[in-house]
Amino acid sequence: MDDLRALLIKVLKKIDPTLIEDTVDVKFIQNFKDRYDVFGQFKNGLGIYEFAVSFDNKGNIKREHVNMISPNKVRHDIEKKDL
Repeated sequence: MDDLRALLIKVLKKIDPTLIEDTVDVKFIQNFKDRYDVFGQFKNGLGIYEFAVSFDNKGNIKREHVNMISPNKVRHDIEKKDL
């Protein structure tokens, strides 16, 4: 599993080099004979993103989708109002 996580981080860095590695949260993994389909979330300096990627055992991206869920500024403002 650690090998898959390392490969996933390598793939995500190709898509967004500014991602924070410690924030990668895998929600779903599906393994086919020649590829992995992975869904989850990560953070970077701008906000929180969700991703869905398909890649092979060598880290070649077959399909990718990355979408911002929440900008950091909005999240900070919401947390500030709750106090």
